[in-house]
Amino acid sequence: MSSSYYTSLITSALLLILLLKNSSVEAQSLPIALDGQYGDWTNEAVVFEDVPGDATGLDLLRISVANDEDYLFIRLEMEGEVVLTDNNDLKLFIDGDKNNLTGLPINGIGVDLELRFGDREGLFYNGNSTWYLNLEDVAFHNLPNFSSTVFEVAIGRNALPDGQNPLFTGNEIRLFLRNGITGDWLPNQWETITYQFDNSPTPPFQPIDLQKLSDSHLRIVTWNTLSDGLLDNDRKPLFQRVLSVLQPDIITFNECWDMTAGQAATFMNQALPLGNFQTWHGVKLDAGNITVSRYPILQNWEFFPGHRLTASLIDLPDGVFDKNILVVNGHLRCCSANSERQLEADAFAKFILDAKSPGGSIDLPEGTPFVLSGDMNLVGDGLQHNTLVTGDIVNTSIFGTSGPLDWDGTDLQDVVSLQADQPFAYTWKQPGSQYPPSRLDYLFCSNSVLDIEKAFTLQTQIMSPARLAVYGLQSHDTEDASDHLPKVTDLSLKTSTASHARQQAEINIRIMPNPAMTFAEIAWTNPTAGDVIFSLKSMDGKLVNQWTVWHPMGSVMERVELNGVLQGNYVLEMLLPEHTVSRMFVKLD
Repeated sequence: MSSSYYTSLITSALLLILLLKNSSVEAQSLPIALDGQYGDWTNEAVVFEDVPGDATGLDLLRISVANDEDYLFIRLEMEGEVVLTDNNDLKLFIDGDKNNLTGLPINGIGVDLELRFGDREGLFYNGNSTWYLNLEDVAFHNLPNFSSTVFEVAIGRNALPDGQNPLFTGNEIRLFLRNGITGDWLPNQWETITYQFDNSPTPPFQPIDLQKLSDSHLRIVTWNTLSDGLLDNDRKPLFQRVLSVLQPDIITFNECWDMTAGQAATFMNQALPLGNFQTWHGVKLDAGNITVSRYPILQNWEFFPGHRLTASLIDLPDGVFDKNILVVNGHLRCCSANSERQLEADAFAKFILDAKSPGGSIDLPEGTPFVLSGDMNLVGDGLQHNTLVTGDIVNTSIFGTSGPLDWDGTDLQDVVSLQADQPFAYTWKQPGSQYPPSRLDYLFCSNSVLDIEKAFTLQTQIMSPARLAVYGLQSHDTEDASDHLPKVTDLSLKTSTASHARQQAEINIRIMPNPAMTFAEIAWTNPTAGDVIFSLKSMDGKLVNQWTVWHPMGSVMERVELNGVLQGNYVLEMLLPEHTVSRMFVKLD
């Protein structure tokens, strides 16, 4: 071909670049928590809006962009509902170096990364090479995992998509979103968004203390054990070590296919002995769920036979709680089983509506607290999540009419819990999977009668060595135990007991140093003058030492001599006038 032909092509390309519209936006660093809630997307986040109704099919409305030191955050809003990582044609294109001469030329820019959300894959264009990626290759996260009109996405700023070359090489990037080829563009075709990273530091995430704020709180843990993990001799010690630190009162285990309730109770007696000749209680009515409790289980219901839903009425101690609690252990159908999962959500709603009204299979006293806890597998139609929160039954011909589920005629609370060591709310992660980390494990509660005192999910892999040492954990514990993480929720009743619990929460106790060698100093604000009983216990509940000291009201300190105390993990309990609190610490030689 003649040189004039190539000259013509280059001239056309330059003209196209000149015609290309760039929407530049000022950068903004924000402490975004990827939890499927959007209150942290403040007005400071940069926003690009599209004209509504400017295309057929899915109407893209708005992109918001922010960053912190580690992630690029993108919030997507659209007119119709989709499941972001399934069965859609949405694609995000990113020019990671703002260089038209690198990457694949699309829409007037050099695209380095093409994320195909619906196919759960990506393409990295580097030089003459094209790399097919799993989403995890760019540290991709998104929530929610069920269908929605709004999503938040995180992409790692330090990602090496091909294992060698960085995705982001400079401080400016360009991006645009497209629905298929003939569908909507955001911005419009031949427009892109230019974003400059804001490297201003964001407030560091404060790790969550793994202990309860008060012994009067009720701690419920849910954990999918991944194919009878409690019976696996290699994984059993990992579950035991984690649970001995978490100190649950009630646990809803999932995927206990071949395990009996008695075996689960025995496992807990070994992992967390109760002492005083007490034993853990367990129940298994359906195919894979086991509920274990340190308190007696009064009555049980398998209210949707053939499905993994079991309800248990648990006898809470009268001296601490004014009422018993109903715990529903659920493991809804996975993956593409949308219709079955909706049936199970409807069955739960019917059961709670029955429990609140006279007659039927269950009658709860007015104001009895209840929770639904377990692996909900909410990865499809968002209607299932809506049913579990609102009581809006879809299959009314089978399960009857809808109704609000909480005692006061309002919705249940979906207790969203960040991880204890990072602001992400996923509870499932499987390295090498095409699916990104997902929020699969839930606790819904009757928050008209319950207060949420603390909630977190534990992933030991991301804990610092110092944090691991404090709790006597190892970095591989949760990752090797299961592909699901333990989700922890601390509850109190909205009564005088709850008020008492909140007072205890205000007692800020510090143990210094921690870990300690020859001594430790305990500092706190004493709410009332009087005797304080100190009890030093090993992790299995055995009393190592106990002493009593009178302390005045106000800021006080107690020195604890540790000579003669063996190296290990301990719990220090303090019985103050009208208050009981405990803290964990590590003794080193």
